[in-house]
Amino acid sequence: MSSNFLDYLKIFCKSGDGGAGQIHFLKTRRSKRSLPDGGNGGNGGNIIIKGNKQLKSLNTLKHKKHNIAENGSIGGSNCKNGSNGKDLLIEVPLVTTIKDINNNILLNIQKHNQTKRLFQGGKGGKGNSDSTFRSKLDLNGSPGTSKWLILEFIISAEVGIIGFPNSGKSTLISKLAARNTEIKYYPFTTTLSNIGIVKYNKWYTFIILEFTGIVNIFKHTKYNKVILIIISVDSKNILQEYNILLKELKHYNNSLLFKKTIILISKSDLLSVKKIIIQKFPTQEKTFFISFFNPKEIQKIKKILSNHLK
Repeated sequence: MSSNFLDYLKIFCKSGDGGAGQIHFLKTRRSKRSLPDGGNGGNGGNIIIKGNKQLKSLNTLKHKKHNIAENGSIGGSNCKNGSNGKDLLIEVPLVTTIKDINNNILLNIQKHNQTKRLFQGGKGGKGNSDSTFRSKLDLNGSPGTSKWLILEFIISAEVGIIGFPNSGKSTLISKLAARNTEIKYYPFTTTLSNIGIVKYNKWYTFIILEFTGIVNIFKHTKYNKVILIIISVDSKNILQEYNILLKELKHYNNSLLFKKTIILISKSDLLSVKKIIIQKFPTQEKTFFISFFNPKEIQKIKKILSNHLK
């Protein structure tokens, strides 16, 4: 179980400063005149962002709020250039957006091993052996770029589950993902939200995400293709509960009502009459019953979700 899920993080990044150039003169016995042999300074290291599909949150950056690339080295004598500063690599989960503090988007990372340069390191200064050297002003290396940044990570789950507490959201995910993956527990706020990878057959898998509370949707609904509304048969008023959930969806984002919606009545082993319940819901919505103790019904829901997603 993880208690440190992060989908939003503020960090400081700075690319390396360019190293200073060197002023140095070489005097030999053969020449009465001293020859300039000061080397150039090294370039500062870059800040590089890389996508990593193994990462499921921004946890790895939590304890490293300041990320500073190495500075370039000072030029030496005998025309020796300073070494370049090492790049600093920052790995982030897929579907991560990097913004400045004014919410201007700098980068979007979508693919595994996708690599982008966020900040270039400063240029090294000129040594007096360089043919372009003109004055002492050329000696100074340019500074790196430094900014506070906002990182936002979106879970690309195809299925989003909403429902009241004790409706069976967590149990459903655990049953759908059984023997296929370990269920991850991610606290978005003060409560836990579950995410699971569901394997339908040898070739097809999809991600299912529970929204906490009545419907704590946030930005993670962006990639949902199906909204699964789950209501327990032991609810005092099933239709009222359904309407409250729809109202919450509409309040957050009206466009969610146009996504594919499935109504799932849980704990159906407690039911004696199903037709009465079905008649209470709008005809355009697909309504299904499920008992968590019936493997065939679990498999049926997998198939239904898979067909809707395809």
